[in-house]
Amino acid sequence: MKLHTKTQCNLQNLAFLLNPKIRGWIHYYGKIKRNSLKPVFYYLHHRIFKWILNKYKRFKRSRVLAVKWLRRITRPYPNMFYHWELGYQLT
Repeated sequence: MKLHTKTQCNLQNLAFLLNPKIRGWIHYYGKIKRNSLKPVFYYLHHRIFKWILNKYKRFKRSRVLAVKWLRRITRPYPNMFYHWELGYQLT
């Protein structure tokens, strides 16, 4: 996935693009062992952070500020990404 190149999208559009894939991963791989999806979502969060760093220039030098910004977004919109609904929050 080349999320970091989709800087023309906003976070809602990115969630709209990713949610069908995430839902498919959970329905396919989650039937056997849901705990095995944690590394996948950890990597997905890493890719979303990279997207934030490329999209917003104010976060260009600080990954910590990007993480804090995304955590602030998760409070009012806890259902934006499908895996957030199921409890795979940011770590």
